[in-house]
Amino acid sequence: MEDDQTREEDPVGDDREAFKREQELQFSLNAIRQKALIRTRPTGSEELERWDPDADETSGELNDGTAGDPQDRAPVGRAGRDPRVLVSPSMLRSGVRAGKKPIFGKEELDEVIALAIPALGSLLADPLMSLVDTAVVGRHSSTSLAALGPSTAVFQIVFQLFSFLSITTTGMVARACAGGDNGTVRRALANSTILAVAFGTVTCLGLNAFAPAVLSAMGCGTDLVAAATPYLRVRAFAIPAVLFCTSAQGGCLGLQDARTPLLIFTLAAVVNVAGDLYAVGGAGGLGGLGFGLGLGVKGAAWATLAAQYVSAAVFFRVLTSRRMLPLTWGDWRLPSGAEMRQMCSISGMLLLGSLCRMGVYTMMTMTALKIGALTMAAHQVALQIFWTLTYFVDPLFVAATSFIARDHGRRPERVRRMAWLLLRLSVGVGAFIAVVCYLIPTFAAGTFTTDPTLATMIGSIAPLMGTAQLVSAVVLVAEGVLIGCGDLRYLLKVHCLNFFALGALLWWVRHSGLGLHGIWIAVLANQLLRLSQHAAHVWRGGGPDLLDRATKAAAGDGGG
Repeated sequence: MEDDQTREEDPVGDDREAFKREQELQFSLNAIRQKALIRTRPTGSEELERWDPDADETSGELNDGTAGDPQDRAPVGRAGRDPRVLVSPSMLRSGVRAGKKPIFGKEELDEVIALAIPALGSLLADPLMSLVDTAVVGRHSSTSLAALGPSTAVFQIVFQLFSFLSITTTGMVARACAGGDNGTVRRALANSTILAVAFGTVTCLGLNAFAPAVLSAMGCGTDLVAAATPYLRVRAFAIPAVLFCTSAQGGCLGLQDARTPLLIFTLAAVVNVAGDLYAVGGAGGLGGLGFGLGLGVKGAAWATLAAQYVSAAVFFRVLTSRRMLPLTWGDWRLPSGAEMRQMCSISGMLLLGSLCRMGVYTMMTMTALKIGALTMAAHQVALQIFWTLTYFVDPLFVAATSFIARDHGRRPERVRRMAWLLLRLSVGVGAFIAVVCYLIPTFAAGTFTTDPTLATMIGSIAPLMGTAQLVSAVVLVAEGVLIGCGDLRYLLKVHCLNFFALGALLWWVRHSGLGLHGIWIAVLANQLLRLSQHAAHVWRGGGPDLLDRATKAAAGDGGG
């Protein structure tokens, strides 16, 4: 009898006898009616759910996890288990029953590690491909290398703008899979795929039509526009494939599967390297391989185009074989009005937030440009170091958007524990990359320039860079947690407010004579402002219940 009570115990303490009897009846019915989810690993312990392609389909209507009363919906999940009350033995042993709730346990840490390490590899795939392009093109000619810079910057802006596709898909799939709603998983991925191809096609046509104007707006001269336009136009045709891969990656991460994107992006990187070596240099050129088309920077664009479509084709094959996407063309349909409204409401807030964040960094770059060429050069090097190191925090952001979205509204105790774990890990990872961010400009600035004056300028802002890197790591993970909790409207308001606040600060920096130091004071101020805003939001009751107020209030009511 005691073992039965342990299995059915609610992780938040609500274990009334009547509710348990109702669960037992529902478990028996579920065991007969459906097999929606299967175990992640064949072990004797309780594990979290994963996708089962053979499961019965449910309604297929998109559900953001907030609509309707969960008490009015029949529980769906692994046969014989109600996903609202799933709890592992490790959580029970850790003291939940006795009211001793540690901040997090080994189970949460194992989950994060299993997702974050492969996610790091897949997240680094695109910047590494750009790095390979730079290295190979740089050996071809300095003119081609100069043309590559502004074109790469354009694609970074495009991909940042549409990063909401991955975030939105991750959250929707995680919530639907946790509830056993396989139909919603399929519809979410299908709708995200349609939007990715549509956005990608429009962007591709726009860049091809206005490539010279876009490059001129990036500050390129006439000669550089002529050299960079072919690369921009060819690689623009890869945008639909890239956005589809972004969406597909979000679907996999929503299922806590980071290994599949890692393998696919590794294959794409191999194709890209081989294509660069073949297409960029001429015969007997690059690496002494004795063959090549000699296309220069345009060849690098073709190589990247081929790599992106290979990864898109493999993603599509994998997702259709798992029945996560419709198997036949006849099963595809445009999103319904309700589905479009839901996706646009989520994606729109994420897109506007991204625009505001990017606007802040654009204003910093414009401020540096107006101060002087030397300041601009130093700021560019410092910003590239800063952004590159941020990639090592992104896996924790991915884990937050996936795990928190999966459990939010279902298992508040697990959300609290996972949020605390991710925030503590962000401090640890942030401290490490902050030290690296300090050491690189202090001792290795000469790697990026041969100008001693410029190297001295970069080294002088190393303390500001390191401090900003630490705060930025915590802020990024905190925003991932808030996105998982559905606090998108709050984040949009914060980013819009900060856009104007930082604009005013940068105007003052420009006229105060602080130069490069003033710009990086603004970078640090931006991160500190966001951190304080998020802390105040959680203190007021937003986001996850980090302070465990619900349990304390329940204990107080029981004592009264």
